[in-house]
Amino acid sequence: MWVQGREVGARTSRCDVKLSISLRGKEVKQLAKRIHRQEGFTLIELMIVILIIGILVGIAVPVFLAARGSAEEKTCMSNRRTIKSSSNIYAASNDGDYPGTASWRTDLTGYVENIDSLTCPRSGAWTVVSGADQPINISCSSCDDV
Repeated sequence: MWVQGREVGARTSRCDVKLSISLRGKEVKQLAKRIHRQEGFTLIELMIVILIIGILVGIAVPVFLAARGSAEEKTCMSNRRTIKSSSNIYAASNDGDYPGTASWRTDLTGYVENIDSLTCPRSGAWTVVSGADQPINISCSSCDDV
């Protein structure tokens, strides 16, 4: 029989075996105390973590909203440029006559694929000014002019 790396036999007394076993029992008790003694996070530590997360969110949300607004404005400008380019192609095909103010959507239907999807993502109202001999001019109520 082996106890703590030593062979227990005829040469080992009963006192040695009891001492070895009792030391082993103390180690187990100390380990159990150490396990139960471990504590979780304190309230201060949790509050600091929540504060740091709040600061990060406070920084990230405005940056995200600004990027979203910038993307919406650029999309609106791109849509208006697409319509202006297609109106120039329309004029080149129709002896220099540009689409009319009231009929520009129907006039440009063959020149722009899915013209009804070209709108302002901010739901701004477009003001279109055009004449037979002048290029189309589109302004948006919620975005900067091109």
